[in-house]
Amino acid sequence: MRKIVVLVGLVVSLTACGSLGDDARNKPYEVNSPTMEPTITEGSVVTANVVKPGEYQPRTGDIVVFDPPDSYGWNPDGASRILRVVAVPGDTIACCDAQGRIIRNGTGLDEPYVKPLAFGDPATFEPITVPAGKLYLLGDYREAANDSSHNGPVPVENVIGVVKR
Repeated sequence: MRKIVVLVGLVVSLTACGSLGDDARNKPYEVNSPTMEPTITEGSVVTANVVKPGEYQPRTGDIVVFDPPDSYGWNPDGASRILRVVAVPGDTIACCDAQGRIIRNGTGLDEPYVKPLAFGDPATFEPITVPAGKLYLLGDYREAANDSSHNGPVPVENVIGVVKR
């Protein structure tokens, strides 16, 4: 009987430790700009799965939390940012096709999550092939976003979390 009690106690303890580990890998982030609207509204709190440097495997469509590079334009306040991965290393990306869509590897993207433009034509940018170890990140509210279209690609190692959806 004593062995069963010890075994049950051990299983409960290990389960609790596993749960604490899961909680430690989730972190809330407040969205302090309209950059991801309409997908995520300004003032919302999102939960991200925390990733360690070198752990994140980039996928287009992911919404990521990242520490902006220190380069001009990216990091005016030092705060973590939230944007969508639109291109990964080796992808060629440009703006825009005749329908105003982002072009990735020669194909216009259907992005139903993007906020419609209020001021007409999108800000265009020349084709760029995303370098190894970098990501091309855009906001869903393209007119309000301070993103890769203005500041260039972001190092993959700067990603600190992937927003849970």
